[in-house]
Amino acid sequence: MLNGDLIREKGNFQIVLFFLLVFLSIVPNAVFFFTEQFSLLTGFASVLLPLSIWMCVFLCFPKPGVMVLILLPKLILDGGQLVLLYLFGESVIAVDMFLNLTSSNASEASELLSNILLVIGCVFFFYLLPTLILAFRSVRHKEQLSIFFRKKWRKRSLVLFLIGVLLSIVSILSGSSFSIKKDVYPANALYNLYFAIWKSGKNTNYKKTSADFSFHSVKKKQVKGRREVYVLVVGETGRAMEWGLYGYERETTPNLQKRSNIVYYKDAITQSNNTHKSVPIILSAASAENYGIIYEQKSIVTAFKEAGFRTVVIANQKLTTSMIGCFYREADQFIDMSCFNTTSSLKSLPDGALLPYLKEELERSDENLFIVLHTYGSHFNYHERYPKDFSIFIPDKVDGIRLSLKNKLRNAYDNTICYTDYVLNEIIKLLDQSNTCAVLTYLSDHGEDIFDDNRHRYLHASPIPTYYQLHIPYVFWFSDNYIAYYPDKYEEVRRHASLPVSTNSVFHTMLDIADIDADALDLHYSLASDVFKVRDRMYLGDHDDPIPFWQIGLKKQDFEMLDKWKIVYDKDGF
Repeated sequence: MLNGDLIREKGNFQIVLFFLLVFLSIVPNAVFFFTEQFSLLTGFASVLLPLSIWMCVFLCFPKPGVMVLILLPKLILDGGQLVLLYLFGESVIAVDMFLNLTSSNASEASELLSNILLVIGCVFFFYLLPTLILAFRSVRHKEQLSIFFRKKWRKRSLVLFLIGVLLSIVSILSGSSFSIKKDVYPANALYNLYFAIWKSGKNTNYKKTSADFSFHSVKKKQVKGRREVYVLVVGETGRAMEWGLYGYERETTPNLQKRSNIVYYKDAITQSNNTHKSVPIILSAASAENYGIIYEQKSIVTAFKEAGFRTVVIANQKLTTSMIGCFYREADQFIDMSCFNTTSSLKSLPDGALLPYLKEELERSDENLFIVLHTYGSHFNYHERYPKDFSIFIPDKVDGIRLSLKNKLRNAYDNTICYTDYVLNEIIKLLDQSNTCAVLTYLSDHGEDIFDDNRHRYLHASPIPTYYQLHIPYVFWFSDNYIAYYPDKYEEVRRHASLPVSTNSVFHTMLDIADIDADALDLHYSLASDVFKVRDRMYLGDHDDPIPFWQIGLKKQDFEMLDKWKIVYDKDGF
């Protein structure tokens, strides 16, 4: 009987399909073996465990293609994973990537997708389509896997599974970390999806969980005879290294460089390379160390409102689906600029379109004002972020994201910085003309990769960031009236300008600058306070865990840039 089965198996087309489909199912795992920072034992365990499981799963039916079609969502997930591996070179689909699917607007999504269609097409035609064709061939083929073959390979898959378990145990005992939800695909991707859904639920319930919260904010003293205006400009995808103000060889910030009363922080690091996490930290008392409080506490908008300020948010991005939108809706007036874009394309309005609305708010009344301006800044597509008059560095028109277009991309990106410099200068002009006691605070949510080194990385929001995504511009401007009335606060901001800072200082600094006291205010985070404390700067990990930014997987090229720009980090701590 056994000899007859063996003879029949030799010509069974389903066996060939079985092994091909098993191999295709672990292609992402095989790639991870080489891209991730695994120990050798962890790497082998991360391949053997899923290999053994898929072998056993595909043996559930006499035709293995049936299970492939049942697991079609897994195949689609594999395709997405391979696209992201091509884009970023490492790491599983992150929680932030799942959340970006719901928090990105149509313009952002279309811009990105239009420039990675070639990659998506390659993954589809060279991976997804062949797998589906093989699966359909298996389903339609008259032959089946014999009971003998299925029993034999179930036993072998069990042996492989036990070897994988043994390797994982030895890996842990030898001091290496190993976790199914962290190191084994697709378990780690599915856990990240679960975590993203959980976080999305927290976002949805924000109104309920923060409903009874109060900062108990009070304005300690009022400038006599003058209204006070504080403007927070949230930039997008700005890299400090490309600002002339910071020493860049190109004159990208000529207006700010001529301005008096400008203070800028050269060693400023973002706590996240994702807008939907970085901006809530900027707008709240949260840090990477206590990020969970964003679901319980309200934002800086409410803190100013409680202190008697009229609060206004003018946003040039569609942000209503994230925590950012929840925070912005706390304002007395929320102007969503994306609603005014009547063009047929998905292009955004230039940030200069914010200025008339700012001018109108400044002229509306004599109330103290707190204004948030959320710009589109330097977000890709770069050449669509500024009017033609700001095509200073040319050629700057690009039709995609490719290494061969690096110079054009850099020209266009630098033009976005020139335009940001113009917009900020126009805001300062309006504040100056208002003859108020005014302060402008500008910082970017994160930076960007633009084929900067031999890794050929581009864009941002990668699971493991780079120096280029971390180092951001952080700038203050103070009116003469403010300096005359609050000279000590102005001098403290100047005195701290050479210190290492992070985006978690904004909430505390702006309240302190406005001379507001609040329960959540911690003067140790305020750049305007004489008790400001330098501390280790943390990065908000994918599962919202705080990690020293130099320990998040930075590479040799990143540390070279950190040293070049004199960014402070613990050189003995990695």
